[in-house]
Order: sequence, then structure tokens, then C-alpha cells
Amino acid sequence: MLIDTHCHFNHQRFDDDLLPSLERAQAAGVQQMIVVGFDIASSELAVELAANHSPALFAAVGVHPHDSRSWDDAAATRVEALLNHPCVVALGEIGLDFHYDFSPREAQYAAFRAQMKIARRANVPIIIHCREAYAETLQVLKEEGGEETGGVMHCWAGTVAQAEQTAAIGLALGFGGTLTFKNAQEVRDAAQAVPPASLLVETDAPYLAPMPHRGKRNEPAYTRLVAEKLAELRGLTFAEVAALTTRNAHAVFPRLAKEH
Repeated sequence: MLIDTHCHFNHQRFDDDLLPSLERAQAAGVQQMIVVGFDIASSELAVELAANHSPALFAAVGVHPHDSRSWDDAAATRVEALLNHPCVVALGEIGLDFHYDFSPREAQYAAFRAQMKIARRANVPIIIHCREAYAETLQVLKEEGGEETGGVMHCWAGTVAQAEQTAAIGLALGFGGTLTFKNAQEVRDAAQAVPPASLLVETDAPYLAPMPHRGKRNEPAYTRLVAEKLAELRGLTFAEVAALTTRNAHAVFPRLAKEH
């Protein structure tokens, strides 16, 4: 059994073939998938999809740094309400993105800190998006109780030292298709360096399809390719990596484990 801990079936690129994509995932051994929200509308859709396709799909709800300019009291109230749904396993994706800066950095920090506080109150793990802001993200996690919430730094792209700092805080690292890219040696180094309990697999579908599908639409079935690469890097069998990352996912997302 595999778990795709981060996908976006709530993206329009799955509008025409969600069910076939879900069937392909399950045929590849991907039995559980977390559909992750990035704004209020996509979070609501993630919950709807999870409710309609239980027990395969689960949801995470939150406001992405790209959309943090939209964060306000109404968004906070809605996120808190959605967290009560039984299919919701995490708050996310939240964090900082200094590559695009689609929202002002001040707004990114404000939304990130506010959602960290909500996660602590609700006692749910977090899903972090971080791009070109690892030092800053780690600082916020330390200040806002990341060690209390637990969760995952998804789509890992930092250094080995940053990976070790993230694991030390108590967050897992999500590895996806990037692990298979020829120019991503630092990502592979991080995947080899962190403790086994820190490893999760994901796709971030429809983005970042692994080799040999790079450049095409990604989908949760390709979680298997990520797990195979991780097994190669760690000197483990595919079955060992599948068992390890499934166990880790259930530890990081306790509500997920209850449905297993």
C-alpha cells in the first residue's frame, strides 16, 4: 500500500478524468490520497471530493502563500469550520513562497502565522509549502509551535542541513517527482540523510511528474515511481519503502490512520 500525501484532484486538469485517474492510482497500489486545498474554494472542493470518494480520498484545507493576500477573518472562520469535517486530515497548504511573491511577503507571513495558530488550537498537523524561503519558514515553525502540530514540508527542495533541521523540529519531508530529476542531486542527498521516520511520498499532481513522464500531467498513480526511486536511494526494497512511508503517513496524519 502507498499513500500520496499531496495531490490536487481539485485542480481543473482533473475535471475530465478524475475517476479514471483514481482507478489508475489504486491499480498502482496507491490506496489513500490527500487532496490539498490552496484557497477557500479549492479547500471546499477537496472536502467534497474526499466525502464523495471515501475511503480513498482525504482532504487538507488552507490558504497557500500565493493566495495569502485573500486571508481575512472570513477565511479564518471557514478554514476552522472545514477542519471539523471527518475527511479533513490536515491544515494546508500554508507557508512562504519567495520565488513568485504572488502575494506580498507581509501578507504571506500573516496568513502563515494565523493558520499555524488555528492548527494548534484544532490539534491538526500542517502541510507546508516552501519555495526559496527555507530559513524563514523554519523560523516561523519554531516560533509558532511546529513541533506541537507536526506535519510535513511538502515537495522538498532544500539543502541537507535544512532537511535535518526540519526533521529535528518534528516535521516529515515530502518527496515527489523531483527526486527523479537529473538536476536534483541535492534533493536525493536529503532523502538519504534524514531519519526513516521523516520520509513521506507524494506527487503534487498535476505538477512535477517524475521521470519518464516529466513535462506531462502528473497523477497519483506515479507515487509508485517516487517510492521506487526512494527505495533505490535508501537501499531498501519497494515493499519496505511502501510499508515505511505508509506507517509514517499514518503517524503524521492520525485521522488518516483511523480510516485504514
